[in-house]
Amino acid sequence: MSSFFAVAFLVFFAGVCLVYFVLPGAVRPFWLLVCSYLFYLYDPQNAGFVVLLAGASVLTWAAALLLERLRDGPVRRICLAAALVLCFGSLFYYKYFGFLGETLSNLLRAVGLRGFSAAPSLLAPVGISYFTFAAAGYVIDVYRGKHPAEKNLLYYALFVGFFPCIVTGPIERAPKLIPQLKAPQAFDYNRVTGGLFRILWGFFKKFVIANTIGGVVDAVYGNLDYKGYTGPVLLLASLLYTYQLYCDFSAGCDVAIGAGTVFGFTLTENFRQPLRAGSFIGLWRRWHISLTSWFRDYLYIPLGGNRKGALRQNLNQLFVFLVSGLWHGASLSMAVWGLLNGAYLCIGKATEEIRLRLARKNPLYRFRPVKRVIQAVIVYLLFTSCIVFFRASEVFPGSTGLSDALYLYAHLFTGWDKLFASPASVGRLLASIGLTWQTVAVLGFGVAVVETLESVPDPVSRVIRKVPIVMRWPLYYAMCLAMLLFGSFANSGSIYGRF
Repeated sequence: MSSFFAVAFLVFFAGVCLVYFVLPGAVRPFWLLVCSYLFYLYDPQNAGFVVLLAGASVLTWAAALLLERLRDGPVRRICLAAALVLCFGSLFYYKYFGFLGETLSNLLRAVGLRGFSAAPSLLAPVGISYFTFAAAGYVIDVYRGKHPAEKNLLYYALFVGFFPCIVTGPIERAPKLIPQLKAPQAFDYNRVTGGLFRILWGFFKKFVIANTIGGVVDAVYGNLDYKGYTGPVLLLASLLYTYQLYCDFSAGCDVAIGAGTVFGFTLTENFRQPLRAGSFIGLWRRWHISLTSWFRDYLYIPLGGNRKGALRQNLNQLFVFLVSGLWHGASLSMAVWGLLNGAYLCIGKATEEIRLRLARKNPLYRFRPVKRVIQAVIVYLLFTSCIVFFRASEVFPGSTGLSDALYLYAHLFTGWDKLFASPASVGRLLASIGLTWQTVAVLGFGVAVVETLESVPDPVSRVIRKVPIVMRWPLYYAMCLAMLLFGSFANSGSIYGRF
């Protein structure tokens, strides 16, 4: 049940909701806390780590209370440092200890020292990257005086372990979520149905689009050792994976936000049409918003941000994205993914003025729709060039790490001369990786629906309530029918759930 896209989760969520709205308001937060820990305990492999979740909650709660009472500056800084070491120490141990041990072992072997054995890889607890960042952000906010320390441990424990946020985020901030947890709202039909539609929306994106694309992508990336794919297929799989990742990740956040809406909580919107951005900077302002804003507020700005000159700003940017890459996964391919994103951002800022001058002289840019399409395509291609390294991470079945990305780039320009030589063979090749005409039609329909409903500024849970009922209910049935007829249910796990 660590995945939202499972029958067990739907049954669990329905039971939680039924009891939640029957209970008195004062008891509801504690019911959610119990259910959040039950959610965490459901997976036998993960059950033993509930002590880690509880320990992180208790220790950071106590540290915040202490920080609020201390007045001596150096002592407060020592207390903050101790709390952060406890937070990130467990994250480092479970996610990076094995990776660093293996890297050190490889380096020692390279210089002829073979007596060092690599540390074994450890199973990371579900959601450790998310609840660690939530708890660390809370302690820092209390230290900075931006939020008072929460006196009630149970409210704070619910903030850290709230089950809709613990698998794929969003990473919530205490000043926003804790006051909501303390003030449960009464049952509201429009709010609840809007939240349920948001959950349905997430399931539609996951099973009709993300999983369907995933079958094609896995057929290529999972078999790179066959040496049978040339540039056109490799490029197509990479372009498709970018959209698969967006739909898969945003679908998990849709379910989380929808579940929060049902309970009466407003969670952070984690995506705002990032793949339509006209610049690389704009894309990262719209992608995984809760994480990028966390790194901005708690790492980038403390490092100096953009206040200490262009060189320092670029170094800060590269470092933050390196950390972001390693946050996603302990592997060299993730480090390259982060550094490449950071490099694109630095280049984008350095060339902004000259690009604006050239844009004024570009005749195609006189037409705003054409300009937006060209810019969005360029950004999509740049993002995909990074995503290749993301997909090559060892967290994916069949991946061999950085070598997969290097193989793809080495063969990206092969086979283009034969693309139009035999249309029949191209069709057979596409069908062999699962890209049949039926699949294309399903994806075309799904993408059209997603891009249409997500083209408005408001969240879809609000937009749907403005649609007349004679159109709204047919849409519900059409989405359910599309999932039953065309959805791919082979994989119910979330890509970001691996991190």
